[in-house]
Amino acid sequence: MFLYNVSVIAEETVHRDIVSWIQDNIVQSQKFQVHFLEMLQSPHEGMTYCIQVVLPSEEHIADFQQVHLIPLQQFISALYKDKVFLFDSTMKYLKK
Repeated sequence: MFLYNVSVIAEETVHRDIVSWIQDNIVQSQKFQVHFLEMLQSPHEGMTYCIQVVLPSEEHIADFQQVHLIPLQQFISALYKDKVFLFDSTMKYLKK
């Protein structure tokens, strides 16, 4: 199992637009179980959010990226190029 995380750092002036887009286009996904979090006491300026999805394989991660991450990147590039930064990370659950 994998945890796929996308961290989104948005300037205060645009963060509500970003949150709305994520909620409308990613959180409501019927294909993936998505957890959307706000980071408290972030070390970054602005607002920091995390989109987290637990997926069974790296192929599922690639699918999520195609369906959701690329459109999010396009939305940000078109309207908020220098106001929003995002990065993703993949973690693998270790067996106990």
